[in-house]
Amino acid sequence: MALILEKENDLAIDIDTLWQRVTKEPIDNDVGVIILKQHHLGFNTTIPSFDLKLWGKSVKQWVCLAFDKCPIMEINYTEGADILQTIRPYLSDKKYTAVFYADTPLFQRKTFLSVLDYVQTKRLNVCKLERGYIFVTDYIRTAERLYSTTYPNLVDKDEFLIARNMDTLEQISQMLKARIIDYHLRQGVQIIDRGSVSIDADVVIGNDVIIYPNNTIEGASVILDGVVLYTGNVIVDSKIGQNSTLRNSVIIKSDIAKGSELTPFSVVDNGIVKK
Repeated sequence: MALILEKENDLAIDIDTLWQRVTKEPIDNDVGVIILKQHHLGFNTTIPSFDLKLWGKSVKQWVCLAFDKCPIMEINYTEGADILQTIRPYLSDKKYTAVFYADTPLFQRKTFLSVLDYVQTKRLNVCKLERGYIFVTDYIRTAERLYSTTYPNLVDKDEFLIARNMDTLEQISQMLKARIIDYHLRQGVQIIDRGSVSIDADVVIGNDVIIYPNNTIEGASVILDGVVLYTGNVIVDSKIGQNSTLRNSVIIKSDIAKGSELTPFSVVDNGIVKK
């Protein structure tokens, strides 16, 4: 039952209702997202360029992270196709429609929110970005052509770097790696040589962890508090228990118990190590 605040005039106010009046909904609550999947011929691969993996996520998945819990529709797109005709069959009932390409994995949520805030503040029907759009959905249902307003140059140009070939993919990969390493450093993880340490996007690392050079941590691995990873470990989809130490070991889809000390050149594959 909701709490009731009673005024002196005996007018009862539902506190839950009052809180809803003063709490703003998430800014992207009224946005549907359309992701345009375009394969770039600069890649010599049978895998679509938007499905290539960078630090545990595909290029497309990195793009989708910017939109958090917005409903996302993914559609195939061919270079030069008419945007309006392409997206109209997929418009939602959301007030705004954001259209972005599945080839800009550096695009960030904070940038998306700032652009959306700009669109709402300026009451724009169309906002064209270097590699995307934000539309008022009702406007775009009947528009004959795009009379676009370009977003002011407040977006870091790197965020729209297109993964169009192996050279640009390598640039993007290094920038994403730096973001991941920087995140863990801010959380207090001690990384001795960031250049030789590789950490996938979904890796979780606890407090007071030390990571020495030449460590690779992949997949959905979890490194708990107090772990010391000396040189040369490869950890894939595994859990390393508190205060464990590893050196020159390979751990794949395994669970290492709290306080374990693995000897050099240990290999644990689909196993459990008990202390």
